[in-house]
Amino acid sequence: MGENIEQAARPARATRKHPRKQTPQNLGRRLVEIIVYEKSYRIGEKLSLDDIAETEIGDWKMPHFKVACSYAASQGWLIVKDDVLTLTTAGTRAV
Repeated sequence: MGENIEQAARPARATRKHPRKQTPQNLGRRLVEIIVYEKSYRIGEKLSLDDIAETEIGDWKMPHFKVACSYAASQGWLIVKDDVLTLTTAGTRAV
């Protein structure tokens, strides 16, 4: 019986070593948090990709950034057009 307990404890320790999987929801929320809190943008303000490159988002891989933009847009938090993101009222309420 002690062997089963030891085996059950191993996955919990292993997950602590690895970062959580980045879900579209987590990525989208983090993007909006950075825009609202770190960049101090307000409703209706436009943010270019160059403005974002100076934050930690600049370290994201492009697929993660695209997923974050897509999710945030699907929730109505951002309007994404070309290389410009526009913060919406829903986006400020999401964070």
